[in-house]
Amino acid sequence: MPGTAHSIELLEAEVRENCAALRARMAARKLTRHYDKALRPAGLKITQFTLLIAVAEGKVRSLTALADLLALERSSLVRNVKLLEDDGLIESAPSGEGRSLGLRLTKAGRKKLTQALPLWREAQSEVETSLGPNWPGVKKSLHQLIAKV
Repeated sequence: MPGTAHSIELLEAEVRENCAALRARMAARKLTRHYDKALRPAGLKITQFTLLIAVAEGKVRSLTALADLLALERSSLVRNVKLLEDDGLIESAPSGEGRSLGLRLTKAGRKKLTQALPLWREAQSEVETSLGPNWPGVKKSLHQLIAKV
């Protein structure tokens, strides 16, 4: 068909420039690498760090609720929980809600978070600095996406 290749090229360019999912995934991968590098001295990845933070808050009463809170697939969450349990950073605990088990930080987990927090703060500061005055708007937009999509 005449013009089809040109149409596909235009469509590819439109997707590359405008697809929110593509842009969000690209940004997420870059941010993940940035935070992982920053947290490396503490022996954590950003996924583990955020999981430790969520467990430390003590508000989540089940793995399903934790997966929902962190917008993770349950299988990914279970895999990460097992790694943190194997490292002695978290442990299962009765949730107080039927047979459901919650999680809690161990002493080693609290120590690891204490070590990791300044590393995270530095990485976070670098991200905020790189975005400059755009950061508040970006943060608001991310909150909106999380809440509505």
